[in-house]
Amino acid sequence: MVDIIVKTLIPATNFDLLTLDELKNALNIPLDNTSEDVTLAQYITTFSDVIAVKCNRVFAKETVQETIRELQPNRYFLTHYPLDIETDVISVETPRGDPVDPSTYEIELASGKVEFVTSGQGEPIVIQYTGGYVLPDEAPPSLKQAAIMAIRTDRMIAKWLNVGGVRMMSHKESRVVYYDPMAMLGRLGGSNLLGGSTATDNLLMHFVRIQV
Repeated sequence: MVDIIVKTLIPATNFDLLTLDELKNALNIPLDNTSEDVTLAQYITTFSDVIAVKCNRVFAKETVQETIRELQPNRYFLTHYPLDIETDVISVETPRGDPVDPSTYEIELASGKVEFVTSGQGEPIVIQYTGGYVLPDEAPPSLKQAAIMAIRTDRMIAKWLNVGGVRMMSHKESRVVYYDPMAMLGRLGGSNLLGGSTATDNLLMHFVRIQV
């Protein structure tokens, strides 16, 4: 397994995957209704972080320095991606302090893969670059949708739990029957922050960073 040390040089200031207006539109909440703004903003921040953790990466665009050892084979996947242009790679040194000729490596911008043309690179390899999305504007629509689905599910669970233990209410000839919230929760696959949603997981699997 590759050994890596990541040092953030210029951190992102916003890690939210979507805006408050985007979430309100998705939940059919009028934009001029501000009664839930604080709660919805907290949802966005919380689930953006949960999704980042689940995907084992930072989505926000940052400038970082990565020090890599035990590179096998001659390729490495950067922790922050995508990269917009190849000039986002500030420098590549191997070993430290010895700049590498750009003609000796190739970069796949979408995946953040750096592949060296020749073998036997010295260690450590030190790469400084800028990668990721300018959030929330550049977040892919499918990633935004995963966050929306997770938030919608969590809101539904919260509403169901508020009526926990109440099965039926009656007044004269009128009756109101409630679903068992725990049974509904079980159908969703659990009570984790992502609601155990298979649909959400299917979207996120394409954004997971697998460290090798």
